[in-house]
Amino acid sequence: MPLSFLNPGLLFGAAAAALPVILHFLSRRRARKIAFSDLRFLEQAQSQKARSLGVRRWLLLLLRVLALLAVVAGAAGPRWGGLPSAAGGGAYLFVLDASASSQARRGPGTVFDAARDDVAALVRGLPAGSSVQVIVAGGRTSALFGDWLPAGEAAAAAVATTRPGDGGFDLDAVLREATRQVARAPGAPVDIVLAGDLQAVPATPSWPEAAAALTRARAVRILLREVAGDRGGAGGVVEVQVPRRALRPGEAAPVRATVVPARTGQSFTLELDGHPVAEAVATGAAGRAATIEFALSVPGPGLHAGWVRTDSDALPADDRRPFVLAVPPLLPVLVIHGPDRPGDGAAGRGGWRYLVEALAPGAAVGPYGVTARSSDDVTTGAIAAAGVIALVDPGALGRVAQDALVARLNEGGGVFVMAGDPLVAAQLGSTLLPALGQPPVAAPRTAGGDGVHARLVDASHPLVAGLDPDALKAITEIGWRHWLGLEPGEGRVVLELTGGEPLLVEREVGQGRLALLAADLRPEADDLARSPMALPLLQRIVSWLGRDAGREGATEALVGQDLRVRPRVTSPGALADPGALRVDGPEPGTGRAADLTWKGTVPWLGCDAVDRAGFVAFTSGADTLALAAVAVPPAETTGAFDGTAGWRQRLHGLGLEVAADLSGTAREGFAQALSGRNLSPWAFLLAVALLAVELRLGAGSGGRADPGS
Repeated sequence: MPLSFLNPGLLFGAAAAALPVILHFLSRRRARKIAFSDLRFLEQAQSQKARSLGVRRWLLLLLRVLALLAVVAGAAGPRWGGLPSAAGGGAYLFVLDASASSQARRGPGTVFDAARDDVAALVRGLPAGSSVQVIVAGGRTSALFGDWLPAGEAAAAAVATTRPGDGGFDLDAVLREATRQVARAPGAPVDIVLAGDLQAVPATPSWPEAAAALTRARAVRILLREVAGDRGGAGGVVEVQVPRRALRPGEAAPVRATVVPARTGQSFTLELDGHPVAEAVATGAAGRAATIEFALSVPGPGLHAGWVRTDSDALPADDRRPFVLAVPPLLPVLVIHGPDRPGDGAAGRGGWRYLVEALAPGAAVGPYGVTARSSDDVTTGAIAAAGVIALVDPGALGRVAQDALVARLNEGGGVFVMAGDPLVAAQLGSTLLPALGQPPVAAPRTAGGDGVHARLVDASHPLVAGLDPDALKAITEIGWRHWLGLEPGEGRVVLELTGGEPLLVEREVGQGRLALLAADLRPEADDLARSPMALPLLQRIVSWLGRDAGREGATEALVGQDLRVRPRVTSPGALADPGALRVDGPEPGTGRAADLTWKGTVPWLGCDAVDRAGFVAFTSGADTLALAAVAVPPAETTGAFDGTAGWRQRLHGLGLEVAADLSGTAREGFAQALSGRNLSPWAFLLAVALLAVELRLGAGSGGRADPGS
């Protein structure tokens, strides 16, 4: 433990210890020689006494010097242990972990309660003249005080009013906020005290830059205070996955959830619009992530608020997770086909009317709203309004329409290209497919007789998942006689012909999905239109491509993220008055104005990040334009607890060294742990003792003799 001084400048006063030595030598007198009779024995006795007095004088001189040095040292404020500047009113920046994991139980309270009380005790017990600032790090990372405050009861009382959020611990935001605060600190170095459960946090590439900015701003020292919770038997809901396709009311759809059960056989409940609708049991080992599945009957059109819940445990913050189930009133499908020719017959160019019939049999009102346009008559407005655009042997679209198609795909639309006519191969390869990020098509292919068959590359692919064996067999029995040679590029092959050539390829493009079928629906080209699997397969492809259609107004985010959502506009005047746009939630009574921005002709609603999990509703009058599900970050459930050793290593890698570990220090001993033991009283006591000894020795010599005699 190092020795330090409160006022090291006073140590120059040690030079005063030379004063007794100087006086000693200046006051010495030369002895005079006087002739006397031969008193040999008297001279011998006098010589012995002189030697004794000389030793005593040097001892008295040493005691006086030591007493002066002890007084000077006591005035300089010696400290044993602690931090060198801690006892003299230093600057302290406290980082209070207010993340979701800090809500874990700890005895009668929580980890956050204990960490907050620790910080309050430190602020209250710091020496006079100390300055403090507190960063509360959770869903939001912000300074508690507008500026640095004097340590004491007032600042401690303000710390006691803080509360945790449902977000994660953002180290990057903490480092950047700390940089702003230490630059304004009244002194240096600044001691940064991190108090919390010291949970592992996901690394980001911006950490080194943020840490370097902190060290450039001012000299800092890091101190750690680990507050562990009662995490035994804790579990939670990590993620909820709804089907990413256009849902149809009444159909059976699986909702999957990733959970960490606190015990084997733990039950989880699916709630929709406030009512329990399904239940599932986690059969995996306790404490390990597992996937469970709920069987859900899709409700009517609209935005539905859902929760996956379980019993409360040692960490209640993650025992429920929200999601939004969006069911569109219908999926708008735009079928773009090449201009019909006299020889195309009733099926139309490329058999496009078969596709329309598969999506809306008998022109019945169903989940798909189908519009058909010739490629030489399509408008950009029709493309922008469609959830899925199906191109069946299309002609040239023109530059403007093609750009609108690519933009719709990138912003979340679905595009389905069905082409098998050799006459469109050149146009597809030179313009449309390259614009969609696909390689050009190869030469057209043909097969005689009943054609060739295809095989499923992956029977678990969402396009075919859940089909019974007979349905899968029926797909492989379809004969293909005319098709175009495809290169998959970055796409995944779902169906391939017997020779290994790709037949059906899909891929993600921007926010949307693209599917390519290297054939059309002409009866002479293949047997797809006559297959019993035509209707379910084509509907599945279109629904899967329309994953974001109908999800306007629905979004999911994590606590601490800014919210941005494309609204579901049901009335023409819903966005006419931006001042009427409101945001409510997740907590009651938190209504505020919403932000409205435009990207071209597309409106977007938004608001700042929230620090609580739940639902945020965007409204205009009585209309609900959007619903956002805000959830606890998964790392709060699955993250490990590194403790002081892990955080020492993490901070060391960022160039930040830990100066002290306060984890094992009792709360009432914080001030002493920081400032060390005050040795001033002992130094003054030593000076008094030395002077007392000096007086006693001086008196024992028969009085205070002249030091030079």
